[in-house]
Amino acid sequence: MTELSWKQQGIDRFFESRQTPKQLECDEYAHKISGGLVQAVGVPGSLSYTVLCTDCPSEPRDLIVSLREIGSTLDTGTTQLAKSIHGDLVPHASFHGEMLNSNPSLLVYTMPYLRGITCLEAFGSDLDMKLEEEAKHLCFVKDLARYFARCWSSPQPVDFQIQNGVQGEIQRRLMKVKSAHFESVLPHATILELERILPVLFQQTYPQVLTHNDLSQTNILVNEKTFEITGLVDWSLAKVLPFGMELETLILATGYMGNKEWHTYTCRQRLIDAFWAEFWTQCQIVDPIRQQEVRSIAMQGAKIASILHYAFKRNLDGTPSEALNTSDWPLRWLEVSTQDY
Repeated sequence: MTELSWKQQGIDRFFESRQTPKQLECDEYAHKISGGLVQAVGVPGSLSYTVLCTDCPSEPRDLIVSLREIGSTLDTGTTQLAKSIHGDLVPHASFHGEMLNSNPSLLVYTMPYLRGITCLEAFGSDLDMKLEEEAKHLCFVKDLARYFARCWSSPQPVDFQIQNGVQGEIQRRLMKVKSAHFESVLPHATILELERILPVLFQQTYPQVLTHNDLSQTNILVNEKTFEITGLVDWSLAKVLPFGMELETLILATGYMGNKEWHTYTCRQRLIDAFWAEFWTQCQIVDPIRQQEVRSIAMQGAKIASILHYAFKRNLDGTPSEALNTSDWPLRWLEVSTQDY
């Protein structure tokens, strides 16, 4: 299957359940907004149709036009907060209202185009990398560490009554998974440890930070030649959560999932060590005991987030449903992302 056919299949899935508009109508609408030449982006979304508009006469740079379902709206306040923390890595989103006669409704956003390709497109499958390739991956994890350091250094004010509700919901889901007999991929002892650490994550003294909440390899853009991070896109699921709950991104940068199993890069430990060394430097955390404490709590938070992501089937808006996953693929990811690193 070629990359083009894979991309078009993703686009077709988005439009197949829609009455109006069709892909061509969306392309024409994007051209009307931008005045530019329209082409679909490389990795299609499941809840949006996004195109790149080039040579726009009234824009200083290329433009992204994103037509999004109601379940994938971009809150402009959230994207502004993300931009205040992460700067130009986050594109400013402008809302243009609902597309006329769209059924189901499509909300229209524009944002400046950020250069780069997705990690999904960039990362290869060579387990034993050459030095040049390893250097690019080291560049990526160091940039990733700076992202997490900015989150750590920008704790957000929270309504602790709301956070208590979030904590209770997570506790309920952990109990549901514990009784579901996932022992083959998720040991009972692991869930017990996560239940123990959960109140620590929601203590008033522990940083509650703006969390992208879908920091996958399709939403991180990198320079194709250096793997320097150039963009962080699609903040539709972002919310304030305990620090560390998206550190799964680091784990998934240390290997790749093949057809049947997870494959680990031989340089995995060097990547992990480089990440934490850069994180401590950026956050100015020098005490080894404090470093171990922060790392341990944060990685437990990452395990909890992985359970929420993979143990449950997904709603259309990307949030976890009540139904437990039984298919092989997400349970493989669950096993990988809840290991100790």
